[in-house]
Amino acid sequence: MAAVALVGVACLSGGCTEQITVTQEFVVDESLGSAAVTDVEIEMGAGRLMLTPGATGLVSGTIRYNMESWKPKITRSDSRLSIKQGAPKDFSGLAGKVVNDWNLQLGKAPMRLKVSAGVYQGTYELGGLTLQKLTIKDGAAHTQVSFNIVNPGQMESLEYQTGASSVTLIGLANANFKTMKFKGGAGDYSLDFSGELRSDGTVEVEAGAGTVRIIVPAATPARVTVDASLAGVSTEGVWTVQGETYSTTAVGTVGRVKMLTIAVEMDVGSLRLIAK
Repeated sequence: MAAVALVGVACLSGGCTEQITVTQEFVVDESLGSAAVTDVEIEMGAGRLMLTPGATGLVSGTIRYNMESWKPKITRSDSRLSIKQGAPKDFSGLAGKVVNDWNLQLGKAPMRLKVSAGVYQGTYELGGLTLQKLTIKDGAAHTQVSFNIVNPGQMESLEYQTGASSVTLIGLANANFKTMKFKGGAGDYSLDFSGELRSDGTVEVEAGAGTVRIIVPAATPARVTVDASLAGVSTEGVWTVQGETYSTTAVGTVGRVKMLTIAVEMDVGSLRLIAK
């Protein structure tokens, strides 16, 4: 999918309801509270979002924007942090180039993270963070979410809901989740379960149409059950097939106690299962 372009159009004859302003920078520097776990919620509109580790406290970084209605608002209590921005009154009346760039760093304190976004480009590196829950909901997006280092804690659930998007998830075993749900519309989705599988994981994947790729290390015990009424299913690598169930060769190996159980439901499109 092409990169999301954020370019306004000329003012309509009825006049603009909101104008581009000088680009402003909003600084985020939130320290740790005394709560054992903090709920962190990020809500943005159209733009670009980068989330990485690196904060010495809870969350730090900058937000650059050039529409007054996009000025972020922070709400904070000891156990909850919310960073949200309003929506423009009328995108159709904007002139010039829209700026809405979020560059935030997260600390290693235990947190439950929720991100809501519209039409945006998202780059997430969440490796090594102590995430107890992760929820991402977006619209037409172009995103990559990576876990390059294992989560030192146990993630109760990982949920991703998207629309007609291009989404790439990398190192999902390192997320250390118990349950995962991915729901997409008509898009291009890649779910890579590489990393260190520390516990059993249950995954539900639902896609209305488009292309879904599920990538599992060949040495990882994984069983994929497919319910695809009109979708085509293809495989790469070695799989054992019994009806609509596909298993890696590591399933049933003596001494293997951790396993991925994946259920896929698709209407139309294509599903590719890759063991490597």
